Formats: sequence, structure tokens, C-alpha cells
Amino acid sequence: MLGIKDAIKKIYSGEDALTKHIILFVLTGVPVMLSTPLNDISKRQDLSGSTILLSLAALFISLVIAIYLGGYLYGLIHNSFDTNRDEILPDFDKSWFNIFFKGLPLQIIWILYIMLIIGIGALVSAILTPFLGVQASSIIGTLLSGVVIVFLCIMLPFIFTIFAKDYNRQGLYNIKLPFSFIPKTLKSVAWLLIKLVPIFIVVSFVNILGNGNNVVSYIFTALGAYLAAIMQYITCFCYVQIYKEELEQ
Repeated sequence: MLGIKDAIKKIYSGEDALTKHIILFVLTGVPVMLSTPLNDISKRQDLSGSTILLSLAALFISLVIAIYLGGYLYGLIHNSFDTNRDEILPDFDKSWFNIFFKGLPLQIIWILYIMLIIGIGALVSAILTPFLGVQASSIIGTLLSGVVIVFLCIMLPFIFTIFAKDYNRQGLYNIKLPFSFIPKTLKSVAWLLIKLVPIFIVVSFVNILGNGNNVVSYIFTALGAYLAAIMQYITCFCYVQIYKEELEQ
């Protein structure tokens, strides 16, 4: 099965790879770099009209970039299905806005499902409270919903992987679907997540270096955001390979 090394090779391959990564560095870095001054502004009590206007503009820019990168991610997943491709980073064009909004209903429904599971956990706690007390029932309800959400979250990428294959949402709203993937894919997904730990540590370390309000901190903040995006791309590529070998057959 193609893995992390193959993902890295394909992400950094292509004649225009350098240009794409420069653009990606800028797009991922801008929102997080804006978040620091926005956080400082939010703590002020005497906000002027111009400050509020600048803050709204910064939030709007961050939102637009986030939407674009969300659609771009679907494009990368789509490209990851083609084993003949030497590169998987898509070109930067306006189509990714449309792709994002095409997948948005899917994201909304699955967020609602997660909220429903949390609500069921709270309901279980309330039912058990008269019998076990507040603390014990709360632990049981939280543990129950927590375990279900963990398994759901590590299987949920397969839902978006299937969507990105043909940009088709049909059949992907079934709440039981991710859990049906567990018997075939849990071992492979668990092993993938373990192998991603060193990359996660590096990304976390760079983000720690980005704490601060100076130029060097901003550079590390942007670098951390870029590396986080690359880690996400690697993860998605590997999920595609697991899907192709263990679910698509």
C-alpha cells in the first residue's frame, strides 16, 4: 500500500511544485497570522470604528481562504485516487469554491450527527443520575458518547474520501456508514495514526515557536500552518489508499 513517503513524494513533485507550495504557504499562513492581532484587538475595550472595520475585513479574508482551501483539499483527495499521477497538488483556480459548497451539506449533516451523539450522552447521564448520582452518571454518559465520537471521527474521513472521488454526496448521509468501515479498516487507520505522530510532534513544535508578537513568531506561525496543511494532505492521501485496498474491493 502506498504510504506516507509516497504521499510526500507526490505532494512535492511536478514542474510547478515550488510555485504551488509558495501559494499554499501564503494561503495557509495568512489566516493564522491574522488571528494573533485579532485576538489582541478583541481584548480591547475602546474599539474605534476603523478598528472594527479592519477586524471584520480580516475575518472575511480568513473565511474566504478557509473555504477555498477546503475545496482545494477535496481536489487533492480526488487526485490521490489516480495512481498514475506523479503529483497530487491541484492547480489553484476558482473551481474549489464550488467544490467546497458542493460538499458543505455533507459537513453540516455530520456535524449535526456528532452533536446528536453528544446529546444522547447527556440524556443517558440524566436518566442514570437518580440511580448512580451526578458524578457517576456524568462519567458514563461522557465516556459513552466520547468513545462513539472517537470511532466516528477516525472513520469519517472515508465519507469525504468517497465524496471527493466523484464529487457525489449520494448515500453518504447514513449515520451507520462510518461504523461499517471499522471491521475492515481499523487496524490500518490505527497504524497510520501512529506513524503520523512524529510529523504531528514537529508541527506542534513549530507552532509553539510561533507564540509571540514579533516577525520571527509570525514566520513560525505561518510555517506551522503550512506544515499542518501538508500533514493533512498526507493523511488524506493515505486514507484514499486504505479505502482503495480495503473498502473499494
